[in-house]
Amino acid sequence: MTTAALLELDQVSRRFGGLQALDGVSLEVQQGEILGLIGPNGAGKTTLFNVITGLTAPSSGSVRWRGKAIEGQRPDLLCRLGLARTFQNLRLFRQLSCLDNLQVAMGRNDRRGALELLALVQLQGRAEAAAGSLAYGDQRRLEIARALATGPQLLLLDEPAAGLNPVEKQALRELVQLLRDQFQLTVLIIEHHVPLMMQLCDRLAVLNFGRRIALGSPEQVRRDPLVIEAYLGKGAP
Repeated sequence: MTTAALLELDQVSRRFGGLQALDGVSLEVQQGEILGLIGPNGAGKTTLFNVITGLTAPSSGSVRWRGKAIEGQRPDLLCRLGLARTFQNLRLFRQLSCLDNLQVAMGRNDRRGALELLALVQLQGRAEAAAGSLAYGDQRRLEIARALATGPQLLLLDEPAAGLNPVEKQALRELVQLLRDQFQLTVLIIEHHVPLMMQLCDRLAVLNFGRRIALGSPEQVRRDPLVIEAYLGKGAP
């Protein structure tokens, strides 16, 4: 893993009327790492993803990709630069086949490449099935495959383990690590299941009320008093 910063956030804030969703968040995503973003509900995690991927413009601050400012750019342009994401609420083309979902993302008719990606996420036998007919865990994996079909350098996963059982969560952890190594990806992941994140991530960043309150290795974050307070309340042992 190299130490070059692929993505840099500098004092990023986002306000929605009277709600301060993000408040001066600074963060560097190092090339090749799996960086986890955790925090209580309403901490600003998905808003940060939306700012990074162009769905929401920051109220202030800058977002840099390989040193170049990208805040406010359209999502499709950012995708072409190498940023791809999944969503907290699945956004598959439910009536299209699994194969067609991937070929739409590829922007070309590449059946062989799409089938290879489906095999990678263990959906090779469902290529012609409608995406909406898949079991929930399979839909999660299909959305990851669709993001991969765009050829990203940075893969942003928004709660990919939501709704999965323990066996599926373990399989997801192994899949994300495999994808990082096989495709030389950098991964930024939001997830509420803290034990999974402790096993999966090289580093963790913690948000609370729109502010970054901790950053470090899983063990450092686990012991941080501000993190313990955010999850368990003031005065927790």
